Amino acid sequence: MKDQSIKLIRHGLSVVDLSDVENDDNPQTEAERKEYCSAIAAIYPRIKKDIERFLYRQLMFTSNQAETWEQVLVGRGTFAGMEMLLDYWRAINQEYVDRIVPQDFDKNSPIGEL
Repeated sequence: MKDQSIKLIRHGLSVVDLSDVENDDNPQTEAERKEYCSAIAAIYPRIKKDIERFLYRQLMFTSNQAETWEQVLVGRGTFAGMEMLLDYWRAINQEYVDRIVPQDFDKNSPIGEL
């Protein structure tokens, strides 16, 4: 329910939602998808910190420095774009994490099995 209301609010403001770009005309093979997910997962922790820092700065700048409604709208648009990318990359990272298969590891064996 929450996802639907967020989508409705975004569409009401003429903003695309992640569901609008998930099934685009750029299909990937399974191998391409795995490679893409692993590339995003490799940089996701750093990108997440950077984007969250930019989001905070954009929020503070828009709320404290905007002098006109147009400036507020541009700030909101910038914020929404960064937030959407972060949400998209979070889902890609989670897809990568979900594909990891836990392996049994014997802590008592000094030499792994061949």
